[in-house]
Amino acid sequence: MNSQTQLSVNRKNNNQLEISFNLTAQPVSLYWTKENDVNSQERYLITANATSPYLLDDPLKAKQRVYFIIEQGGQSYLGAERTLPIEGLNNFRDFGGYAGAGGKRVKWGMLYRSNHLHRLSPQAVTYIESLHIQTIIDYRSANEIAKSPNDFVGERRTCHLDAAAQTAELAAQFSAEPSNEDRMLIESVIRDIPAELINGQGEQVLEQYRNFVTSEKSKTAFKAMIEVLLDKDNSPHIQHCRGGKDRTGYGALLVLSMLGVAEEDIIADYMLTQANRLERNEVKMAAYRQITDDQKVLDYLHTLIDTRESFIVEVFNTMKQHSGSVADYIKQELGFGEADFIRMQKNFLI
Repeated sequence: MNSQTQLSVNRKNNNQLEISFNLTAQPVSLYWTKENDVNSQERYLITANATSPYLLDDPLKAKQRVYFIIEQGGQSYLGAERTLPIEGLNNFRDFGGYAGAGGKRVKWGMLYRSNHLHRLSPQAVTYIESLHIQTIIDYRSANEIAKSPNDFVGERRTCHLDAAAQTAELAAQFSAEPSNEDRMLIESVIRDIPAELINGQGEQVLEQYRNFVTSEKSKTAFKAMIEVLLDKDNSPHIQHCRGGKDRTGYGALLVLSMLGVAEEDIIADYMLTQANRLERNEVKMAAYRQITDDQKVLDYLHTLIDTRESFIVEVFNTMKQHSGSVADYIKQELGFGEADFIRMQKNFLI
């Protein structure tokens, strides 16, 4: 099957999955496996007559990662659920599976992104441990980490790479207990943010995204992230910040760009955070409305937690303005060469 073959897995409820694929000739043989390997010998036949979409119960009941293989005419294709069913983590997902350089695809089960791993449930710890994580890349500040330390999930090591995303972590910068954090945030916005910026335009978030590209502290952090990934023994890995949106979104953009993933696919991956955090954001906004009825302040607060295509597009535009292309930015500003791109692709494309 060629690189245009797509197999998507979506959870319909706690235990039911929907498998979809775009093959014109159907039916196909459908298997499940615990391994992120299309050639796995430990595969279990679900049906030899699957048509798209195909509904089934999760073979592992959301206790462990499950992959699916479709097979037709001696050719096989692997796919998996992108956002994983981990209790308490609304934005833990695999950013594999996309079409990359040279007609290959990004490997599943190697590149994970998440919100912070704080106060995990037993189910969450067991599930993440089953992913065999080697490295955690934590983009949070020392203050954020002190307030909400990660739980141990079997990782070999953690890399603390402070990406200095002041706007993204406004709420986390306060020393208040979580129960008082929302009030302190709102008081700080009213006191410290220029009045002309307190609105729903998101200019401060856009500025933050530009700073990912231009600030030296950010460059240092994300260069170190790429260096970690160039050593294949450091993956599978998880990269995360507080909510898994801004700093993590930028880190994923860099990795996927080096792997030759199309800009529109990178934007689409970023925007999955919007759906994943929708319920959480509604809860946050309801809490803010209990503290203030100033609509401009509420609109401003919403920009801090919202996921907008304009935010990630600002990154692409800033890189192109500086260097002409994303690849040239990574080479010129972060110091990587063509050999590093090839090495990254060998590590994570198949």
